[in-house]
Amino acid sequence: MIVKVKNDQFLLQKNGKKQIKKFKIYNKLIVYKLNKSIFDEAVIKDIIGFVNAVEEKYHNIKLPIHFDLGLIEIRDKLTYIMFECVCNYLIETCKRKVIVTVNAKEHINTEGITSSPLLLLGTNQKDRFSKFIQKFKKEIYKSHYRRVIGTEENNDPYLLSRIMSDIDSFLKMFYVTKQHRDAITEVIIELAGNALEHTDADCLIDLDVTEPYEKKETTGTFYGINITIINFSPKLLGYSIAEKIKQKGILNDRHLKLLDAYTMHKENFSSQYGEEDFYNIASFQHKISGRLANESTGGTGLTKLISRLEGYSDAYHCYVITGNRAVFFVRDYLSYNKDGWIGFNKGKDFLTQIPETELLSSSTINIPGTAYNLNFVMKKEE
Repeated sequence: MIVKVKNDQFLLQKNGKKQIKKFKIYNKLIVYKLNKSIFDEAVIKDIIGFVNAVEEKYHNIKLPIHFDLGLIEIRDKLTYIMFECVCNYLIETCKRKVIVTVNAKEHINTEGITSSPLLLLGTNQKDRFSKFIQKFKKEIYKSHYRRVIGTEENNDPYLLSRIMSDIDSFLKMFYVTKQHRDAITEVIIELAGNALEHTDADCLIDLDVTEPYEKKETTGTFYGINITIINFSPKLLGYSIAEKIKQKGILNDRHLKLLDAYTMHKENFSSQYGEEDFYNIASFQHKISGRLANESTGGTGLTKLISRLEGYSDAYHCYVITGNRAVFFVRDYLSYNKDGWIGFNKGKDFLTQIPETELLSSSTINIPGTAYNLNFVMKKEE
């Protein structure tokens, strides 16, 4: 009998456990007390280690967990969404009650915390846990759009077009211009579609539009559009392409060029740039697909879309984490050359030059699957 692991459980499995000699238990609550003000991926890693240790020691004793986070500054949207995933795992899979007390400083890239389902866990409402699960899976309310697409919905041919229409209607309420709406919806659907096609995993989409902000040094009103898209799966971003180019007999001309590029890049692999990074970058190349067929279609226009959004944006912070590696999207390095390759380097040449190492980094937290953080600050148009 095959037991299907719940998607968020992969996140817990990949990030180990803390060595805790004695748990702090107060009023029949197991307490996690955060003693730092920055809430980042290192904190999420620590929380996961704590949760895994609790589940190992108190698997059959369902004491609630109290996350006492205090006054914090959240690094970005993806960070608190990952914490939501941990809480969802505890409530839905482990059947454990969770209490969260938090006072988060508001910033334009993390204002979405004000509509997070985490806030339900700080109340004494009788049905707060069922409401949390409901809100975690789906919500379109005020400035917040959330949708978890389940694998059971994969057979619906109109699913993505309906979601695209929903997001477009949602953004219209905030007078987001049509060109911005088109780019945002295309990015989201491209990423969600990729996740559904290449992994047998649910896909979480979260989008928020902030209140208007004024800038001291610039005239005009600005608003943030913050997007997180996550799927948890054993298949990492570059997995399918890595598997495909091992099979020379099915490769078309473009994939054969990718194989030649791999031979050159391999000579330059280092602690800063490795094989995983190569395949991650390869997955953003035009007409490069991981499908096991000799075809010239596929690939992604995602980098072009993100570059377009960054062009509209006054500020941005965009990256993807897959496994323990991160790729940062910076507009100056996202241009296609005449042959349709994106270099992720100053020379705009992927076939003969390695990417700029400043666009790559290791990740403290291991993401099984892919997790995108896309923050844009845009000027409000009349």
